Amino acid sequence: MLRQVLHFVRRNPHQASRGVHSAGEFVKRRTGGRYDRQVDKATGAAVKYLGRQRHHGRGRDHGGPYRGGR
Repeated sequence: MLRQVLHFVRRNPHQASRGVHSAGEFVKRRTGGRYDRQVDKATGAAVKYLGRQRHHGRGRDHGGPYRGGR
């Protein structure tokens, strides 16, 4: 499943980023704005990660073991 997500992100980076922002806005609405800073921080980190996946094209898809980290 992770492979499919990463494949989608690499092929549709703008759509993936919009989805992250949309999910963040949904969470903000559902929590009544109580966790706006935390949600913004999480969505920012997710978009940054997606950007790295798009530019480097690496991750689990290349066939090597996933080691996590940076």
